[in-house]
Amino acid sequence: MSEKNRLQSVASSTANWDERVAVTLTNGLVELTLLPGGGHLARWAFAGEQNTLWEAPWKTADPGSAEHAAIATEFADEEAGSYLASYTGHVLCLDGFGPASQADAAAGVSLHGEAPTATWAFTSEQENEANGSVELPVAGLRVERRFVIAAGESVLRVEEQVTNLRTAERDLHWVQHSTFGTPLFAAGNGRATASVHKGVTLPQDYDGRNLLARDTEFIWPYAPGADGERVDLRELFGRRGAGFVAATQQDAGRKHGFVALCQAEVGLAVGYVFRVEDFPWVTLWEENHARDAAPWLGRVEARGMEFGTTPLPLGKEAVDARGPLFGSPTSRRIGAHETLRAPWMMFVVEVPHGWREVEDVRVEADEIVLIHQGERVRVGVRGAAAFLGTA
Repeated sequence: MSEKNRLQSVASSTANWDERVAVTLTNGLVELTLLPGGGHLARWAFAGEQNTLWEAPWKTADPGSAEHAAIATEFADEEAGSYLASYTGHVLCLDGFGPASQADAAAGVSLHGEAPTATWAFTSEQENEANGSVELPVAGLRVERRFVIAAGESVLRVEEQVTNLRTAERDLHWVQHSTFGTPLFAAGNGRATASVHKGVTLPQDYDGRNLLARDTEFIWPYAPGADGERVDLRELFGRRGAGFVAATQQDAGRKHGFVALCQAEVGLAVGYVFRVEDFPWVTLWEENHARDAAPWLGRVEARGMEFGTTPLPLGKEAVDARGPLFGSPTSRRIGAHETLRAPWMMFVVEVPHGWREVEDVRVEADEIVLIHQGERVRVGVRGAAAFLGTA
């Protein structure tokens, strides 16, 4: 599968994805599918090949539809039902990470804020670009995203901005909730990595199926197991019937952070690059046949690699009550009528067979560089460093 032999034409279309309204961008090399219902990135892959993002195994629907409402009522977790009824792939969590506050829930907000259950407007100004926007009335925010896949590149650029529509400053909980899993990523065929150093495990119970000890600090990549053993968090789906959530902090002194997954059997790496000052935390979540209630039904293998302003999905009130973690803020301040910019990039790249992990990702002027045991794969991205820029 040579990238040089792929078509380089550029196109966009309004289409259907799993019976949902979708917008698809492609440059003939890679494909991106966006869902106006929730604003999710549902598919990211080499053209015509297997999706690198996790797809929900249950039926989902566009928020606001009768079908979505019906699906949400079938789930055991009523509070999260609206979110889960549209959830797939990559979700923007805003303004919330975790359960809604009592006031927000009364206003109709579900798990992880308004953005994942809002209806986004998408327009395509050019064949290789799309703009997405949404207003969140409860939060008083406007979100704007510009998606660009340049010709000949296997990288998606996302220019993301959040504007405070109100006259008072406030704190934001802003997280890119990206999920991977089977069939592409499975136990033993690769690893998940990130530019992090230390972390802490979730204080709450994981449905009685805890892989990790609760509310315990650790040094990446090893975390304390619930049974006293050491758990390597790079490994995927190591213990069937267990799950975990953990927060990790970016390495000190890094300008650009990354999360990545590597599939050793097919020679494929997928991941993200972003500015550490925008998204200083990476939340790790793994569900491995642990949750038996609907919609999980004991069938899901999913790994979340979630980069954002907030370390743990506890909800705004609980996060704010806990205060700083490792001496660092757990939210981001936005001023009255201020607009914050947070650009990021997503890549899918062929790597040598046998690469079990991406040890590091570096951003250069016109490239991102993937590193494994001293070997480098260079990915052309014109103006990469300039695009990320500084906050």
